[in-house]
Amino acid sequence: MTAQVRELWRFREVVKNFVAQDLKVKYRRSALGFLWSLMNPLLQMIVLSTVFSLMFKIPNFTLYILSGIVCWTFFSTSVDGCAVSIIGAEGMLKRQYFPKLVFPLAKVVENLVTFVLSLTTLLLVVGPFCGFKLTSALGVLPLSFACMVCFTLGVGAIAAVATVHFRDMQHLITVFLGAMFYLTPIIYPLDDKTHPPDPSQPVAAAVEGDPTGRAAIARGPIPAEYRKYFKINPLFSLLAMFQRPIYDAMLPTRSEVTTAVGVSLASLGIGLLVFRRFENGLIFRL
Repeated sequence: MTAQVRELWRFREVVKNFVAQDLKVKYRRSALGFLWSLMNPLLQMIVLSTVFSLMFKIPNFTLYILSGIVCWTFFSTSVDGCAVSIIGAEGMLKRQYFPKLVFPLAKVVENLVTFVLSLTTLLLVVGPFCGFKLTSALGVLPLSFACMVCFTLGVGAIAAVATVHFRDMQHLITVFLGAMFYLTPIIYPLDDKTHPPDPSQPVAAAVEGDPTGRAAIARGPIPAEYRKYFKINPLFSLLAMFQRPIYDAMLPTRSEVTTAVGVSLASLGIGLLVFRRFENGLIFRL
């Protein structure tokens, strides 16, 4: 894996050129240019917040949607792009040698540029109307970006290998991402955002981790006994790294940070190992 990273570093200018070329082609002859990258999360945010605000009476619900939808857009777009990145570079790979990881990496970096610019622009332009405040908790965002990038690159590397071997994977990945969107707390919170827990009030039944039954009232759209299943989703802690500082104006909990770092490093390590294992045979599958 160390040799793989060193080789990627030697080809860093190639990655840079691929990213620059894709960004230029993407916005070429477009009157609005980069603004089109803001339109998708902005429209999703408006529609989702308008519809689901009728179901969830949450203060500044638009800001909550914004803190998660841009992150999800980066993840889903990157994985989709990584899945077909090597297939799309078939002609180039047959003419000249490139480390094959260059192609999924370029897709992730390209979407990272859009991710950072979109989130920053939307927070500065739309945020003040949604209750967004500049706080010291935002200092954790560089770590949040790093965790999201590592996790996405690991998943994307595996998706790229799987799609080369099984072409139907690109369609299965799209279906899987659609299901994951609703299984991830993006359009709904797990805990109650309208009333802070009151430990002085008993609950009807004890929940996990509270055998005495003296816990906060289990408010919120998701019943307390089911929240542990949603937290198994690795994206839960990664999104919390953005939702806590942006929406709650507080640092993520120690558990969320530890889980996010662990999940992202595990995803990156497994993704690179899998890619390294099958990299040499990919050219014969194209």
